[in-house]
Amino acid sequence: MTRVRHPSTDTVPPVPTASEGEAPARTRLLLAALRLFSEQGYAKTSIRAIAAAAQANVAAVSYYFGDKAALYAAVFSEPLGDMHSLIPDFTDPDMPLREALQCYFRGALAPLQQGELMRQCVRLHIREILEPTGQRDRHMDKNARQPHQAFVGLLCRHMGVTQADDGMHRLAFILAGLAFQLWSHREVVDAMRPQLLATPEAVDAWIDRMTAYALAIVAAEQALRGAEPPAPASASAARAPRRKKTAP
Repeated sequence: MTRVRHPSTDTVPPVPTASEGEAPARTRLLLAALRLFSEQGYAKTSIRAIAAAAQANVAAVSYYFGDKAALYAAVFSEPLGDMHSLIPDFTDPDMPLREALQCYFRGALAPLQQGELMRQCVRLHIREILEPTGQRDRHMDKNARQPHQAFVGLLCRHMGVTQADDGMHRLAFILAGLAFQLWSHREVVDAMRPQLLATPEAVDAWIDRMTAYALAIVAAEQALRGAEPPAPASASAARAPRRKKTAP
């Protein structure tokens, strides 16, 4: 594939794979922007460099996104989907706790199957912490704070807690941490035991284990509060959990 050069950057390779090269211009721009923003940061990445990498016209950025800031915001929320879109799924009031937790973890771990795309998103967030633009704070409300509040509400409902207290928020953070610590340790897992994340089936094994661990932690919290643990899901529900949509 021919390397595209532009004065604003030494080497800006186009979006690398054939499938991406054949993707719509908006998708190519989004993926190219993710890669360049994650590698160079917001300030050092120009619209011209993104357009060149995506093999698109500079005007296409304005047409699809408006401006550089809007493109940067889209890069934060679109490539891997977001937990906010899963709130109606894992908070379904008719869903048993086991199935709700499976739905939550399935959505949280879905990006691990995206390979390099997921690694670029992690690098982007790390770079935003080091070189803040304010986008992370805006992203935090929709994709962290709102899902957290929904998760707390879910746990309170299943545990019979009428008012969320520090203990319930602590519980939600601990359970969410089971999934998101795996994100931050992805490269360590790949180096030490790559088969643990190599296939969709391997990720499903993590989901099943995390669900079991989460139920045990919920039972421990119930015991600390002096209440009966929630009734387990039926055997049939445990064997065949309902599949819910996940973040793409």
